[in-house]
Parts: sequence; structure tokens; C-alpha cells
Amino acid sequence: MIPKAARSNPAVNPLADSTGSPVADAGQALRRRAETLAGERAGEMPENLEVLSPEAARRALHEMGVHQIELEMQNEELRRTEEELEISRARYFDLYDLAPVGYFTLSEQGLILEANLTAAKLLGVARGALAKQPLSRFIFPEDQDIYYLHRKALLATGAPQAWELRLLKKDAAPLWVRVEATTAQDADGASVWRAVVSDITERKFDEAEKAKLEAQNRQLQKAEGLGRMAAAIAHHFNNHLAAVTGNLELVIDDLPPGAGPAVQLADALRGARQAAEVSKLMLTYLGQTPARHEPLHLSELCRQSLPMLRAAMPKNIALDTDLPSLGPAVRADANQIQQLLTNLVTNAWEAGGAGPSAVHLTVRTVSPADIPASHRFPVDWRPRDNAYACLEVVDAGSGIADKNFEKLFDPFFSTRRTGRGLGLSVVLGVVRAHGGAVTVESEPGRGTAFRVFLPVSAEEVLSWPDQAAKSPEIVGAGTVLLVDDEQMLRKLGGTVLARLGFSVLVAKDGVEAMEVFRQHQGEVRCVICDATMPRMDGWQTLAALRKLAPGLPVILCSGYDQAEVMAGDHPDLPQVFLSKPFQLQTLRDAIGRALVHADKPSGC
Repeated sequence: MIPKAARSNPAVNPLADSTGSPVADAGQALRRRAETLAGERAGEMPENLEVLSPEAARRALHEMGVHQIELEMQNEELRRTEEELEISRARYFDLYDLAPVGYFTLSEQGLILEANLTAAKLLGVARGALAKQPLSRFIFPEDQDIYYLHRKALLATGAPQAWELRLLKKDAAPLWVRVEATTAQDADGASVWRAVVSDITERKFDEAEKAKLEAQNRQLQKAEGLGRMAAAIAHHFNNHLAAVTGNLELVIDDLPPGAGPAVQLADALRGARQAAEVSKLMLTYLGQTPARHEPLHLSELCRQSLPMLRAAMPKNIALDTDLPSLGPAVRADANQIQQLLTNLVTNAWEAGGAGPSAVHLTVRTVSPADIPASHRFPVDWRPRDNAYACLEVVDAGSGIADKNFEKLFDPFFSTRRTGRGLGLSVVLGVVRAHGGAVTVESEPGRGTAFRVFLPVSAEEVLSWPDQAAKSPEIVGAGTVLLVDDEQMLRKLGGTVLARLGFSVLVAKDGVEAMEVFRQHQGEVRCVICDATMPRMDGWQTLAALRKLAPGLPVILCSGYDQAEVMAGDHPDLPQVFLSKPFQLQTLRDAIGRALVHADKPSGC
């Protein structure tokens, strides 16, 4: 039996619990049942326990022991139930609150009714601060339409929806998320919808990097293909132009001054030379034009170009400048930098349209960290020097569309009918030849900024580059061996050389040239040899000739770029390199230099 004092004393009652929990309620109910049963049994027991028989006493003790055991078993069961509840609660916390994704329960109006800890962490706010807040408050402004359209479709059709957008995170950059939403009902039967939100920022970053690398790879492949094409076109184009310009010069020289046909022929010669300039511009795009790199002050070079630039601009276009008095010093070819500047400024004022506008020209020094990686060309360029000179040209035009950035420096690409199509291509070629880069910053309707970055030079700038020394006059006559696989050029060369007072021997390739030279070795004073020929090219011919006559003057000529032809290690070098097409005076000067420096092959 249970003592009366224990029946109402919670301190001795193992089932008493003042917390009001389900476990405490069950314990109290059990206690009441036990007290009722004890009362009933107390009425059956005699008042004087001493008169109990031994058998009755044993039964009473046994009954009390059984009740004791029952209570212990019930207490153990309650303890296990409490432990299971705690385990279940912990499991729920792990699965819901600490899930790797955010969980939201929202009303039809988009108010947050419930969110797990992960959701609060994604947004950078306390979970309590999310209650009754509209989810749209945390959505990136430009992505609001995506959210509303999918929420509307979800509630209208009941079909699950999934979408990607950016969320605003407190004191941090926006993050990309994927939202998967379904409709549901809460405990009261009200319509709600649930959203699973996954952070995909890293994936988006990887996708952007992949797209960037793919774009760079396309640019590199395109540049390689355009390079091969431009070089081949320039070679064949220059060979044919050499025949055209050379014959035109011969005809004009034969006509009396002022004769009727002479005017038209002179116009034709100017047109042919302009066509040759286009060929040179294509080689400049490849960074393959001969250049004389010397230390110079970039700001001073720009300042000296201002009168020419302003003279070429429309009167309603202003050219504003911000140029330091001296520096920054760069090692560059002055003519090519002037060409680059002219093309950028011309492109800028053409972008401004017909109305009044302004072009801003600035020169300053920047660190490698200041050179942006986006929209930077060549795409494989990386800053390696400690400081860079920045030449900036900014226009007030309509800007550049994103789709045009990859094609911006392609030869003959232009978004304007008035464009020549090679201006920016030449800019890229000059930049490439100087080991620099050019970046483009533009937004539609807000103009464009082109920035050219060239390595700063530590060399002292002594003076402006001197004019080229006058070539020596040709002294005496003799025989010239002309080697070229183009019949028109052999015929033209023979005529020109004859007018210069030389006897001419011709050969169509290196094999034939060796045979002719062996027969006339004592007569040949100089050899003019094409670099690209079948059977035996110009370098092989040069080496073979020098074995027979080590001091023989040789002029190597080609329609390809000089840097490309002269690249590599060669046991023998020519005295002069001559680019096709060339003018008669240029050929005369080349022969003079070759004869003067017969014992000093220089490869230039």
C-alpha cells in the first residue's frame, strides 16, 4: 500500500511533474488510479493490522511488491518515451533546421510563414526577423519579374515550379539560388506553398568562367585563322601589286611630263599604292610590320599629334585632353603609336554621330591591378610589368552592344556604314607588337572608353627618333641575278634593273639560280632573291650561294612580313630585306645599301 503522506506529496512522488507536459499528465492520471485502488483495498483491511494472519500479511506484502514493480516499469517506459521524443526532436532539428538547403513556407501572398535556419543564413538575417516578411523583399530588383511569374503560375496551376534568380544577402554580395516550389495546406487547411532554395552561386561562377574561357578560346582560334588568312592574302596581294606599281612607274617615266595618259596613270598608281597600304594594315593587325622601337614620352607624342587630330575632326566635335607635362616613358615606334591614336580618336568622333559631342584623351600611369580582365585584348595577354602607361580615349556615342565585343577588332568589321573596318584592327595589331593590351568599357547609350596599356620603360628618353639616313648612291654597274617564281616580277625586275645600269640574269627558283650563278660567278655583283619559292626557297638559296661566294651581297624580298620571314636561326643573313610591293626608288636604295655593306650581312 502507498502511505497517505506520499499520496499528496510531490517530493516523494516519482510521477509528479509540474511542467504540464504529456508525460506529467499521464503520470498524474496513473497516480490517481493507484490512490483509488489503494482506498478500496484499505476498506477491506482490518483496522488492527496486528490481527492479520501470517497468510494475509504475506498476501499484502506481495501485493505491495507487485505495485512497486509496476510503478518502476511504468517509470522506465515513461523515461524511454521521453528519450525517444528528444531523439526525434533532435533528428527533426538536423533534418529541417540544419539542412543544406533553405526551406520556406509562404502564404499565397508571398509572406514568409516559416523558415529554417539555413534559409535565414542564406539571407544573412535572424530567423525571427523573417516571419511575416514578403519574400520579394529579399529578391534582387532585376529578378523580381522572374519570381512573380513563377509564383503566379504555381498558384494558378498547382504544378511544381522551378527557377533561378538572385537573392539579396545582408552585408554581402547577391547570391544565385535555385527555387523549387510546390503548393500545400497547413494544419488549419489554409493554402500555402513551400519552397526549397539551393545556393548555386559557385555553379554560376563556374559557368561564367567556362563561358569566358570558351570565348577566349574562340578569339584565339579566330585570331590564328585570321592571321594565316591575312598573311597569305598579303603575300599574294603584294606580289601582284608589285607588278602593277612597278609597270605603272615605268610607263609614267617614259611619258613626257603633263601628257594626257600620265595623269590617269598617276591616279592608277596612287590607287595601287593605297591598295598596298591596305595590305600593310592587315599585317599591322597581326603585329608583323617593321618598327623602330625607341624610348619616348607618350604624353609628348600625343601632344604633338593634337593639331593633326583636330584638323581632321568635324568642327562640332571637341577634343578635350588631360596630358602630363612629360612621361610616362614607353619603348615604342612613334609612327605606329600616332597611327593607333589617330584610329582611336577617329573612331571616337565618328561614334558621336552628327550632333555636337566631345572626345576625351587622357594619358596616365597605372599599376597592373588597375587593368581590368574583362573585354581585354589580346585575350591571352597578362600583365607582367610593374607599371603601365594608359592612353585613354572616351567618346559620347551610343555604346557597344554585348554581342559585338568579340568581333570588335576583327578586320573589316564595322557597325557604321562610314567605317573603314580596319581602324580598330590596326589598334590591336600595334598594341600586340608593343607587348601591351587594349580594354573596352561600354554601355549602350553611355559611350565607350578604349584604354591602351603599354609597359613603362626605365630607359632615358634622349630625343625624338632621327629621320632615316639617306641611302648611298649606286656606284658602277655590273650584273644582278634576279630570282623569283613570278614571271611578271622577273620581267619587271629585269626592266627596272636595266634602267639602273645593270645587266640582268634571271632564275625562276633556287635550283635554277645555282646553275646560273655557277656559269656567271665572276660577273654577278648582287643577288635579289624571293623568300618563298618551290623546290628551293630563298633561305636555302642564300646559304648555297654563300658557300660558293661568302661575301656575295644578297637582298631577300617577300610579300610576307619581315618579322615572319626573318624569324628563326639562319646560318647566313641577307644585307637587306625588301618588302613587296616596293617603289623603284626603294629598290635603288636597297641595292645601294647591299653593295656598301657587302661584307656586313645584317638581315635588315
